[in-house]
Amino acid sequence: MPPRKPPWRQRQAPRVLEEGQQPRQRGEDRKPGASPADERERKKYDSNRQREAPPRETAYRKKAPSAARAGEKSAWRRKTDKSPLPARTQRIEAAYKMADAKATARGGHGKATHWGEVAEWYDRMVGDDGSDFQREVIMPGVARMLEHRKAQGEYLVLDLGCGQGVLGRFLARAGCRVVGIDAAEPLIAKARQRNQTDKLPISYIAADITRLLDEAGRPRVNVLPASFDAVTVVLAIQNITPLSAVWQACHRLLKPNGKLVVVLMHPCFCVPQHADWHYEARVQSRLVSKYMSSLDVEIKMHPSYTAQGKKPPVTTHFHRPLQAYINTLGNAGLFVDHMEEWTSSRTDEPGPHKEAKDAARKEIPLFLSLRARKM
Repeated sequence: MPPRKPPWRQRQAPRVLEEGQQPRQRGEDRKPGASPADERERKKYDSNRQREAPPRETAYRKKAPSAARAGEKSAWRRKTDKSPLPARTQRIEAAYKMADAKATARGGHGKATHWGEVAEWYDRMVGDDGSDFQREVIMPGVARMLEHRKAQGEYLVLDLGCGQGVLGRFLARAGCRVVGIDAAEPLIAKARQRNQTDKLPISYIAADITRLLDEAGRPRVNVLPASFDAVTVVLAIQNITPLSAVWQACHRLLKPNGKLVVVLMHPCFCVPQHADWHYEARVQSRLVSKYMSSLDVEIKMHPSYTAQGKKPPVTTHFHRPLQAYINTLGNAGLFVDHMEEWTSSRTDEPGPHKEAKDAARKEIPLFLSLRARKM
């Protein structure tokens, strides 16, 4: 016998409706709908979708046109913000301009900073293949950062501050065509003399690399603008001032997306006359002072000359903090996309401090390498 329904579930006789009255629907006569739990889940889902949805277009957020007019740059390519630079940025820019002006004034008095006076000594030290630092650390690192083996066709490199041509010979033997420029005519003569025997695809020019462009931005030397795949400035920029003139010449002579590789003594750890090694508690460390200062440090290349009663040749080292290089490169349209810090390849002589000194050489870099691209 089937169970009886509760009284409230039993069908009752239809109610007599008055005129204009609509019949009331019972629960079982209504269309099936969601339960209260399902309704709560639906509301929660809708609210999540509203939060994740992109903002609706408003009066101040107008849609970009589907296609720009012919010859017109996209809106995000145009510079429309005329607001002044932040105060800190203005101070930094003013400081660099002042430093460049002072450097230009120093150069205007005829003070040469190239290594022409020490050409004989430098050529004997470097030789045809370079010093141990150049052979084992610097030149392989420069080739790695240039990535010239990936290029199609001829790879043209401009070597600024080329000296007696050791890097140019290395790159030419690796398949590059090289143009070397240096202000020291004795070093350029050494480079040409060596290449008479080697017959490598290298051309040498004696010129001041801070004056490669004239007032109109045209090269003063016999090279074409936007013709070089890469520019190298290796162990030379710390003896050159001002920086901006060099970077502007690099930007003018590089092809679009061309590379600039700069190698220098690491400015954070190698401040001439203001940095030294320190050994304490079996740990070799580095003491540095006056890192943030821009310094002109005169270095005697042959101290033994003084004992012989001779006047030693002097070179000038221009110390600058790292921000000076990064910011002046960016101002010239060259943006750093890769940086490497190279440690010494040497080891210490046997002794009580050998382990600590060798460990310090592996942890404290000696050289800094920056790669920038023309944008």
